[in-house]
This record gives sequence, structure tokens and C-alpha cells, in this order.
Amino acid sequence: MATTELAPIFVNRPTEFEVDSLNVSEFLSDSPFTVDWLLSSVQDERLNELAKDYRIESVSAYDISKGKGYFSKVYRTFIKFENLDKPYEVMLKVPGTESFNEDPSNASDEESVSVSFVENAHNLECDFYDLYAPHLDIPLVKMYNVIKMSGLENPGALLMESMAESGESYPLHFGSTKEMGLNIAKHLATMYKYFLCAPPESFVGKYKSNGIVSIVGNDIHFPLFEKVCNWKPQEFKGVYETFKEYANSRQFYMYLMTDVYKDLDLPVVLTHGDLWTNNIMWKKNPDGSVSNEVAAIIDWQMIHEGCLTNDLARYMCLCMDGDVRRCHENEILRFMYDRIVELLEEEGKSVSFTFEQTKKAYQANFLGQAMHAVYMIALVYSGENWTDEERPLKMAQREKMLLRLQFALEDGLTYFKDIPKSKLQ
Repeated sequence: MATTELAPIFVNRPTEFEVDSLNVSEFLSDSPFTVDWLLSSVQDERLNELAKDYRIESVSAYDISKGKGYFSKVYRTFIKFENLDKPYEVMLKVPGTESFNEDPSNASDEESVSVSFVENAHNLECDFYDLYAPHLDIPLVKMYNVIKMSGLENPGALLMESMAESGESYPLHFGSTKEMGLNIAKHLATMYKYFLCAPPESFVGKYKSNGIVSIVGNDIHFPLFEKVCNWKPQEFKGVYETFKEYANSRQFYMYLMTDVYKDLDLPVVLTHGDLWTNNIMWKKNPDGSVSNEVAAIIDWQMIHEGCLTNDLARYMCLCMDGDVRRCHENEILRFMYDRIVELLEEEGKSVSFTFEQTKKAYQANFLGQAMHAVYMIALVYSGENWTDEERPLKMAQREKMLLRLQFALEDGLTYFKDIPKSKLQ
């Protein structure tokens, strides 16, 4: 059932919600959405049961995304019931440029992200949850309300379950395990099976633009490329000389991260487009530590039609240390391919492409992702807003990420030899 078909449980709220101490017209933090809208939007059996037995004491929300470079403001929102210590919790995501452009590491003379870019990204995520999520047997966050954006006057929103108790993020510098990589590959295979079996008209031609590629080429990209190469001039000398002419080329990234599947005769699928640490929640072990099992894949703002190896290439390049990746990369890619074959056979269909075709696509995707990782590391580890106290730790993390990047770019240079250069300019 699509999210927009869900009937809110508090359209006719019971009288115990109508209390003098609760101002339902009050806005949730600095968002344009009210308490009344929140209570009328959530459809959840647990909240419904609480509402029958307890009165709402208060509703509060606070922005957890400020200064973290997100394209949206994310509000952790609490519904506190009288006589209950533990509040009911949801997350509210409201698109906007403020959080990203307020991040000191993104500073430039102009805004890094435009309103139109954010609107398109948010509406892509709405499409994903409305049109495709109900059909996918992969771990996703439950949505309560999905509203598209139409300019600043109609900002749109995603109201969703909170993963605070059931899931945990995993810091980028920690590095993915082999088991994490295999689980990501498993869920990607399940998703791609759906699109390989779906009527092409359900997605082909609707999502041609790669959002990550669309922001390449602005004034900040080449300086970031130079910055990282200057951090480690000896290690990145070959990278700089080889790729400096492509650093601001949208054609370079579009071919490597999106269009290469056409030349390799691979089928088109809908991809996540931005699969890395920040967009994955992991299940917790009983002791509270992070497990290898995925709790939810989130932030579907960059979906686009393209190559079925691009998501895995992005995850492996950005999130896995070079030694672990080089040891298990082929195994994980082979696992995803074999799983796609198995799932399609269960549907009575056969695979029309080989593992070798898949591997060539992965290598091209990996090169594009390795080059894009240069910009990401330059932004995340710029050091411009580090305090003196945290700088030693942050520098150690940056050194680790630069080593991961070095190995990724070394492999990318090898793959570059087999890429037709006429496709990149």
C-alpha cells in the first residue's frame, strides 16, 4: 500500500487529546508543521494504544542535522504521555538548503546547494517511498506521511518512524567489515531483482538524471581536488596528473557512474545513487554494539536509473578499508551477481548478462566513485571547524581516510586504462 493511501489515526482524535496544556497549533521547533499535523499524520498501532490509556503531556522536537551538511533539516520528535517516563518518538525530515550551506566546510561565495536541487532530491525520495518501497523486500524505514516540495512556500516533509532504539549509524572512518559488505550486496540484489522484473515503463525514462553528477562542475570541485592532492602530494601525484582534466567534467562522472551499462549491454535498474555510511542504519547487538545486519537503508534522494553495480561500488569505495576491500571485493561482487541469478530463476527468468560484464561495470563505477570520494573527504575532513581539543583525533581519522582513498585511486588508475577515453569528454 502506498504511503499516500494511509489514513491518519488521529483525524478524529479522542477527547483525551484535547487538553488545555497541549497547544496543537504550535509549530514543531522551527519547522512549518504543527503538533496537530503531527498527531493527524502518524499511523502506528503502538501510538494508538497509548492514546487510549494516557493523555498527551507535551510534544517537542529538536533539529539534529544543524551543521552536518544534510540537504534537509531532521527533527527528532517526542510525544510525551502523562505518567509514562518514556516518550513516543518519530523523525521529521523537512527539505531545505540551510543545514548544508551552514556547514563551515561547505563555505563558498555562493550557496553550494540550490533550492531547485533540494526540491528535486526531496521529491525523488517521495517517489521512492510512494511508488517503489511498498514492493521491495529490503529493510526500510516506515513512513507515516510523505509530502512533496513545491518551492520554499511548500517545503514538503517525510514523517517516519525513529530508528534510535532499533538501529545505529556506523562512523565512516571505522571501515566496513566483509560481513557488512555481503549484507549490503544481498539487499541490493533483492532490489535489483524487482526492477529487472518490473515493467520498464514503471521507471525507465523517469529518473535519467544522476543528482551527484549534477552538482559536479561548480566552482568548489577543482579546488577540493587540489586540496586533497596537496595533503599527500607524493601519494596523489599520479592521480592529479591523470585526472586533473576530468575533475570538473560531468561527462566523466555521468559515463562512469551511470551510462557505462549501455556499452556493456547490461540491463537498466533503478539505483539508490548515494549508498554509503551516512545512509545506512545497522541493527544493534544485545550489548548495544553495531551488528553486521542492516536495520534500514535510508535517504533515497538520489535515485536514478543506471548501472546495477554503482551502489555497491560506492559502498565498497567509501566505506571499506583498502586491505579488507581488496581481499573480499571480488567475493562480494560475485555474491551479489549469483544472488541476482538465483532470485530471477525463482521468478522463472534467466539472466542475460555474465559476471565478467558485471565486473567491468563495477570497475568503471568504482573509478567514478573513487574520484568523487576525493571531494567528499575534502568536505568531511576539511578541518576548518575543528576545535584544538578534537583536532588530534580528527587528524588521525583523516589520515585513515586518505589511506583508504589512496588504495581506491590506485585501483581506479588501473581500471582507467580500459575505459574508452572518448566517452569521458
